Amino acid sequence: MNHGRSPVIVIGAGWAGLAAAVALVDAGESVIVIEAAPQAGGRARALSLSFDGSPVEVDNGQHLLIGAYRDTLALMRRVGVDPQQVMARLPMKLMAPSGFRLQAATLPAPFHPLNLAIGLITARGLPWSHRWAMIRLMSRLQRQGPAACPAEMTVSQWLAGLDQPTGLITRIWAPLCIGALNTPPDEACARTFAQVLNDALLGDAGAADFLMPHGTLSDILPDPALSWLQKRDAQVRLRCVGRAVRAGLQSDWLVETDTGTLSASRVILAVPPYQVARLLDQTLSDVQLAPFEAFEYEPIATVWLGWRSPLRLPAITMLDEDIDAGQHGQWLFARAAPDDGPVRSLAGVVVSAAGRTGSQAGALAQAVAEQVAAQLGCPIPDHARAIVDKRATIRCSPGRPRIDADSLAPHCQGLFLAGDWVWHAYPATIESAVRSGLAAADHCIRSLTVRN
Repeated sequence: MNHGRSPVIVIGAGWAGLAAAVALVDAGESVIVIEAAPQAGGRARALSLSFDGSPVEVDNGQHLLIGAYRDTLALMRRVGVDPQQVMARLPMKLMAPSGFRLQAATLPAPFHPLNLAIGLITARGLPWSHRWAMIRLMSRLQRQGPAACPAEMTVSQWLAGLDQPTGLITRIWAPLCIGALNTPPDEACARTFAQVLNDALLGDAGAADFLMPHGTLSDILPDPALSWLQKRDAQVRLRCVGRAVRAGLQSDWLVETDTGTLSASRVILAVPPYQVARLLDQTLSDVQLAPFEAFEYEPIATVWLGWRSPLRLPAITMLDEDIDAGQHGQWLFARAAPDDGPVRSLAGVVVSAAGRTGSQAGALAQAVAEQVAAQLGCPIPDHARAIVDKRATIRCSPGRPRIDADSLAPHCQGLFLAGDWVWHAYPATIESAVRSGLAAADHCIRSLTVRN
């Protein structure tokens, strides 16, 4: 319980910050959440676009949730959201306009480890040599685990060492690597990629299922979490910009904001590393801040396409990327269009990793619209809008900085870190953000218990 001390302040209301705040309130702590934006959700929230003068609700970035996201699903349930009601669960199916098709079987436990093998045997558009190569890789991963990958190895080096054919790398492994890590295979961390493959393809029954929200990402967690917190007397201050975090005299920490200074017993910084460096500029030395400023970032663009006529679009499609031809769309996700308004069909196309989002947003959107029309044999979209986040994720390379939730403890007792960049085993995903937030809350709660 709080015992009359200052509240815990969580800076940032993305999925990491919300996960931390919910866990703290569950533990009986008094909590204040501050968020600079006018809404919660960070890089995974709703956004309104105007098509023909009418608003259409989309997401600020297209994200894919999978069945292996156990902590995200548990957090949704904790704040009163039934995942089965707000998301469609689809068995894993990879398909491309070139004719490639791989659909995992749906055998229940204890036979679920056979699902991928059965999918490979029945796959279309994939030579048998490529199927056996995939089976060899996944069998070795199952025997040895992700930790068998040397920490300094890239995905390209790992695949070459496992004799994966060039065509298989181009068609399957590279798109999966870029889609999961948002980092090109030549630079991406093999151990992290292996962890994703292990958890999704070799995990529990249903781990590889695709979870597609019926509405926006804000509907499935950020908005319900805010409501849950407010009903339990947590303070949520949107449009509140954190300026600095420094040691206090009578309280443990002071958080300076654009509307005043708040006292805190503990602070969780659920923001990107460059914002941590800004907030702690008065507290840490240049040497101590250096790791937070050493991260490199990768962009992501989401191109939202709208058609005035209803179309039968595949739920998820691996587009055939052709960099030389300027066709950079990688994954297409069909989304439910509004019941009324100018758009009768809606899709989001993801363009990930450096070198693919360098053109102007308008030119990129038009190029992706033409690519989708040509590859899916559908009309050119009536609307195409690109949303570009230049620092969408950290570059998931083997040499990236490794910072834990309690890394500040030796310098600043009572400050904790959360964010997808803190959870090293995973790339920057919704699940890694949630897990990092729960870990930060756990460290925070234990530190308060020790003090009492």
